[in-house]
Amino acid sequence: MKLSIEKSCYTIFSKSNKGEPNLDLSIYGNNLHRENEVKFLGIKFDPKLTFSPLADELKERCNTRLNLIKILSNKNWNLNAKTLSTLYKSLIGSILDYTFPCLNSYSDSNIKKIQTIQNSAIRAILKLRFDTPSTILHQEAQSKLRIYTVPNRLFDLSEKYVRVGLCNSVPLLVRLVNEYTRGFGSRFITHPTPLCNCYLVIDHFYSSSDT
Repeated sequence: MKLSIEKSCYTIFSKSNKGEPNLDLSIYGNNLHRENEVKFLGIKFDPKLTFSPLADELKERCNTRLNLIKILSNKNWNLNAKTLSTLYKSLIGSILDYTFPCLNSYSDSNIKKIQTIQNSAIRAILKLRFDTPSTILHQEAQSKLRIYTVPNRLFDLSEKYVRVGLCNSVPLLVRLVNEYTRGFGSRFITHPTPLCNCYLVIDHFYSSSDT
């Protein structure tokens, strides 16, 4: 296997506000160029790992598909809520589910961007007024469409991922969980990670293993 020079680059991840110096890296004698934002398996990474550029990209992609759902929700198409809900999960929900490990690191403002798209889709599917309160909208979505809020969906996917990974002894996940459990106290308070949301699953798994 040979690496493609044209498709190769490097980036530097840092929380520092100071400019990081360029590195002298090369492959097969060719210098690698530096990129501030890189894509890997469809996920866009930024230097500070805020994933804000990814959130903006997801918003743009989802909005295009949201317009299709709004058109199909028109009564002239005669599609029921169940069918429209399935379309939403296929066209938009699948995009969000694929990027859920990164979404767990989103800021509240970026989560709100994604939640706004979901809210618009639900209003179109259930024919709800624009001024319907979010609490009612979310209750209707959960009871009638089995669509949960973005934070709740992320929590559910994270727990499932960790549970399946531990049960199947996935090496990378087991290593991350072991590091997490050793420093749970300080990590939870000062340096929270997505694994902090799965402490009940982790605790239950190790408790069951000990018995």
